[in-house]
Amino acid sequence: MGSFSGWLINPYKLGRELLPKERKADLRAEGLPRLDPLNKGAIHLDATRLEYLDRFFLLRGWALLGGGFLALFCVTLGALGIYGFLQSSHGEVEPVFWGIVIVALMCGLPSLVVLKLFVLKDVFRYTHYPVRFNRANRTVYVFTGGAKGYVEVPFDEAFFFIHEDGGSAANNARSYDLLMHILRDGTVIHTVAIGSDGGGSPGIVLAHWEMIRRFMDEGIAALPFPPLGIFASSRVSVKNALVVPYAALPGVLSWILSPFLIVIGLCRYIALATSRRPIWPSSVDAACAPPATSPVFREPAVYGGLPGGEKGEAAFMAYWGDAEAKARQHDQALSSLFR
Repeated sequence: MGSFSGWLINPYKLGRELLPKERKADLRAEGLPRLDPLNKGAIHLDATRLEYLDRFFLLRGWALLGGGFLALFCVTLGALGIYGFLQSSHGEVEPVFWGIVIVALMCGLPSLVVLKLFVLKDVFRYTHYPVRFNRANRTVYVFTGGAKGYVEVPFDEAFFFIHEDGGSAANNARSYDLLMHILRDGTVIHTVAIGSDGGGSPGIVLAHWEMIRRFMDEGIAALPFPPLGIFASSRVSVKNALVVPYAALPGVLSWILSPFLIVIGLCRYIALATSRRPIWPSSVDAACAPPATSPVFREPAVYGGLPGGEKGEAAFMAYWGDAEAKARQHDQALSSLFR
């Protein structure tokens, strides 16, 4: 499970200079090892374009579940309070009226706050906010859904770093993900979390970055496709909505928690089904068009689908297990970047 920071809590702070810890975790710094690349959330690859989901795509549905529960609790509490006042009114209109007003305000306002802070960040949005890397013009496009619809930055001017999140006195658990800052005159004006996170491994984030670096600097031929493949999917369906929470819990545990996973899966489906798919401006699509001779790897219909059947899946898993194990071997050395 990825962190909610940057989405539901602790929004990214803009209008500031880079922090010292961000500078230390610069992915373009000299001395960082070159790892085997890992595909963490790509949904399209060709000779011109590498496109990723935003990190929060995998968390969709949680805000609706949590916020919806809190809002329903407040509304139910208010309804019970109003019912109690009406039952005990004994024909006294004025005290009951003001009692109902007070209860409605005490329960209704928190409901509205919950809806704004949580539920409306999940529903009636865009299904995802993709990030495109264009090797032909060395530009990064970030879909925002605003008036222009996107922001862009030259790849060589964007600031990429390993972001460390979490950690508390209780469990000291930390998670790592790949963030990109867009800077203007040294000031952060936009931040995006690219692809899925690396869990508790900064090494996996470095391997995630290596896929982007190789594509932009060396081209599609430098990426091991196959055995790697595009397995993430942004397509909205009940099956896809259920696949994601079940995939987060392996084996028997997923069956034990099935009732809860089905609920979060349905909330995920509602959140995505009520949202619009992103549509890039025609100018961006034209700039990202692949050459006619380019191989094209597209997202599957179902999240986790891989080409090549059982043989292709076996080769993918063998590569992934080896690359991930090698990446984790660098975790201890990379931890010095965050201290």
